[in-house]
Parts: sequence; C-alpha cells; structure tokens
Amino acid sequence: MKSTAEALGHEPIRRLMLRMTTPAVVALLVQALYNVVDAIFVGHAVGTLAIAGISVAFPVFLVVIGLGQLIAIGSASTISRALGRRDIETAERTLGNAFSLVAVFGVSLLLVGTLFSAPLMRFCGATDDVLPYALAYISIILAGGFTFILSFTLSAIVRAEGDAVRATVPIVCSAALNIALDPLFIFGFRMGTAGAAWATVIAQGVGLVYLLWHILGGRSAVRLRLRNLRLRAALARETVAIGASSFIRTVAASLSIVVINRLLGIHGGDLSIAIYGVVNRLLSFARMPVFGVVDGSQPIFGFNFGAQQYDRVESAIWHALAFGGLACAGFWALFLLFPAAFLAMFSSDPELIAQGIPALRWIVLVIPLFAVQAIVGGLYQALGRATHALVISLLRDVALIIPCALLLSHFFGTTGVWAAASISDLLSALVVLPMLAHEVRRLRRFHIAHQPTTAV
Repeated sequence: MKSTAEALGHEPIRRLMLRMTTPAVVALLVQALYNVVDAIFVGHAVGTLAIAGISVAFPVFLVVIGLGQLIAIGSASTISRALGRRDIETAERTLGNAFSLVAVFGVSLLLVGTLFSAPLMRFCGATDDVLPYALAYISIILAGGFTFILSFTLSAIVRAEGDAVRATVPIVCSAALNIALDPLFIFGFRMGTAGAAWATVIAQGVGLVYLLWHILGGRSAVRLRLRNLRLRAALARETVAIGASSFIRTVAASLSIVVINRLLGIHGGDLSIAIYGVVNRLLSFARMPVFGVVDGSQPIFGFNFGAQQYDRVESAIWHALAFGGLACAGFWALFLLFPAAFLAMFSSDPELIAQGIPALRWIVLVIPLFAVQAIVGGLYQALGRATHALVISLLRDVALIIPCALLLSHFFGTTGVWAAASISDLLSALVVLPMLAHEVRRLRRFHIAHQPTTAV
C-alpha cells in the first residue's frame, strides 16, 4: 500500500494530480466512445430513426450508469478515507458490501428490462416509428446492466487505492473491443441497434474480467473476504448517501433528457430528437475530461482530508479546477468552430446537419463553466458531505434546465430548448462558486487549527 495509497498523502500535488487524473480522463474519454461509436455506426447503417431510437433509450442507459456511480463513488470515498486513517478493516468491509449491492441492483435491472422495456421507452418519448429501434437496444442493455455497475465500482475502488493506471486498463480495452465489434454486429450481422447493444455489453464484460482478476487475485491493497459479503446496514447507508448525489445527478440528467425529447417531439418531431441524440453524445464526450478530473482527484481529496492535510486538499481543488476548465475549453472551441464536421460523423442527412449546427452551438456556448459544478460536487462527495453534493446534483439538471426548457420552448420552439442548456450552466456556476469559497475558507481554518504549536 505504501507505493500507491500512501503516495496520495506525500507526492507533490501537481505531479500527483497529473498521475491520477490523466488515466481517469483517458478512461472516460474512451468510455464515452461507447455511445459515440454506437450512434455513428447506427446512423450510417440504419438511418435517422435508429439514431432517434438509441437517443430515446439513452435516459434509461444513464440510469444504469447512475447505479454504477452510486456504488462506485460511495464505496471509493469510504475506502480512500479509511486508507488515509490506516483502517484496513473498514476498507475491506466496504469492498464486500459493494459486491453485494451490485448483485441486488443487477437482478433488479434484469427484471425491469424483462417486464417494463416498452412502457419505459414510451415514457422516454418513443413514437411508433422509433419504438422498435429503442426496444431492440435497451432490452439488451438492461439485461447486461450488472456488468456496467460492477465495472464502474471495481474501477473506482482500484483508483481509490491510488492505482489510477490499473483502473484505466480495462476501460481502454473494453472501448477498443466495442469499436471492433460494432461494425461486425451492425453491418456484418445486420443486427441494427441490437447489434450496438450487444457490442457494448460484451466489451464491458471483458473489461470486468480484468478487474475481477485484479481484485479476487489478491493484487489490490484492499482484499475481498467472504465474511465481508454480508450487507451491513451502516456501510450500505454510508455508501448510498455519498454516492446518491452522483446517482441523482445522473437520474436528473436522464429526466431532463426525457423532458427535452418530449418537447422536441412536439416542436420538431423525430428529426429534432435525432439531432439532440447526436448533440448530447458530443456534449457527453466534451464533459468526460471534467468527470475524469473529478474521479482522479477524489482519492486525493478524501485521503488527505482523512489524514488532516487540509492544505493539500485546497491545493488539489485549484489544480482540479484548472485542469477541468482547460480540458472543457478545448472541446468548446472545436464545437463552436467546426460543428458541421462533428455532426457529419453521425449522419449524411443534410437536414440533420443543417438544423444540428445551431443546436450544437447553443448547447456548448458556456460549457467550460460545467467544470465548476462538477468538481465542487466531487469534492463534497470525497469529504463525505452527502447533502451538499446532492444539492449540486439537483441544481442544474432538475431545478434549472427543466423549467428553462419548458419556458423557452413555449416562446422560441426548438431554439429555446437548445438555449436552456447554456442558461442552466451559467446559473449553476453562479450558485456553486460561493459554496466553493465557503469550503476553501473552512479548509484553511482546519489547517490553522491542526498546526503544531511551538513551545516557548
């Protein structure tokens, strides 16, 4: 553990942030290719309605990802703080608890996929023309949902030990396999949207095998022991409470997509839903570097807070904000300057490209500000401040974007829907910045209070 976990408390912050966040950023960018590549192949092989189908299914896919984040972030936060206190027993109990929670959620998803796929797709905005494509995709994703949840959980736990590179390997391998399987299933076997789903689930399962080999083979700092598989109420509550903000953020994003799909169906029809599906995938890809910075910095926040090294926590905050903002700004510039080129990757439909250009520009207008809310929310999770993290999670995707989209679409149609995203990002940053300033002052007070006194 000395070479990985304890480096979190001693390595210079800038070098540590680069070492921890770079693999996480790479991993999430590669992981984002899952949905991007699926949409590209589906768009060119099947057409605009198929893109609309996987776009309608995307909110439910997000809920699967949210369940993975619920367990992953909650468990990783508890483990990193426990390692900072050198409390190995709590860390190992948390790992066992995580496996049991994954089993419960995996079985639940399988049942939901078997019994309620059609009503879910209708609720998400599927029209009669779009429904068959959406059902073919989401039924397979839900059946294999446990692979996503367990992969996210184990990857976050390995990262919480300070081993960022090893946590990245299975994600990169899975994405490469997904890219290879997509054309085989979609073009070769002519499976359409079902082929895209099978490629994603199979690729995720292969990455999971590597993580299981690492954890179960005793190669990690935290060991899985059979006695720890029994669910402990206190640990389960802590895991869920800390991870809840990420889960609710993801569910909120899912709900906002459902609302937006429905509004677009009213004001623009299936073409507008397909445009939003493409733009939303590009937006998700642009946000992944920020989430990578969050994932990479959370073990640093949690370990150093547990070790009472509050000055290192503050330094890590500023580095995370700088890294996240710069990464987001790069995509911001590319999308504003070359929107048609990015849209053409997904479809050759001239109407989709023509109407998609203003949509993409409106939605990414202030995207660098997203780094502020994401990193401050991640900080609160790492410190175990579940309520504060929850507030930030609900702010943008529930309290702001849904009312903005409903109001602006009434006056400006689809343009109002596109503009609602940027207005929500701007207002979120204005709310979160004072919270950040308060937290920094709090850390400085803790740092002064824990300075050793000099004897006279």
